[in-house]
Amino acid sequence: KLSSNVFINLFLFFFTFIATHKILNKPSGPCGGKTTALARLSPYLRERGFEVISCPEAFTLLVSNGMAFDYLGAVQGMDLVVQDTVMDIQIGLEDGFERVLRARGKPGVLLCDRGLMDGAAYMKNEDWEKLLKKRDVQCVSELREGRYNAVFHLVTAAEGAEKFYTLENNEVRTETPELAREL
Repeated sequence: KLSSNVFINLFLFFFTFIATHKILNKPSGPCGGKTTALARLSPYLRERGFEVISCPEAFTLLVSNGMAFDYLGAVQGMDLVVQDTVMDIQIGLEDGFERVLRARGKPGVLLCDRGLMDGAAYMKNEDWEKLLKKRDVQCVSELREGRYNAVFHLVTAAEGAEKFYTLENNEVRTETPELAREL
């Protein structure tokens, strides 16, 4: 498990020369410190002259704007429709924010709270494969290495630090510690 200072130092090690890069906080399951790490990393990078934009998680945008969790099981195949939509929104957000950063013409970093691979944790393997086929994704590395310049894997607090696991700081988080460990 990385402390915030080690996380920042590793980040700087990877980015001693930067144009504009997308950094993904690898899915860690709920309450893994992703949002906290991004909140600490943004000012740290700005103090060092980088333009920084944080890209929100598409699924959270959908849920916080009226999409109920029961949509996922409402109709057979709905989870595929929702995850396909999440992927469309995430791509649009990331690409749009990256264009804005590049247009500034300064060293910049796009920090992504979540990424395109997240849906895999919330779908059956065969449904995930259907989604990839529908989107003409030949290999999942296109959704990771082909898209992000760095991916940091954090671990959920439900894994070894359960007393710090909470649902209170994220209105769309509903996972029990047991489910968080599975994800």
